Amino acid sequence: MAKVPPFHSIKPYSTNVYHDNDKCTEGNNIEWQYRLLAQPVGPVASHCIRLA
Repeated sequence: MAKVPPFHSIKPYSTNVYHDNDKCTEGNNIEWQYRLLAQPVGPVASHCIRLA
């Protein structure tokens, strides 16, 4: 696992979680144009937690 800068999806109906793991398939499915690199505003995605 490698930590990446925290990001979340800016799509209107996305969950309010952030991703910080480069192996997270949920995070990797977010297209680059819909990613917002920012300080965490919600909980870490459960998939990222399981990979930690």
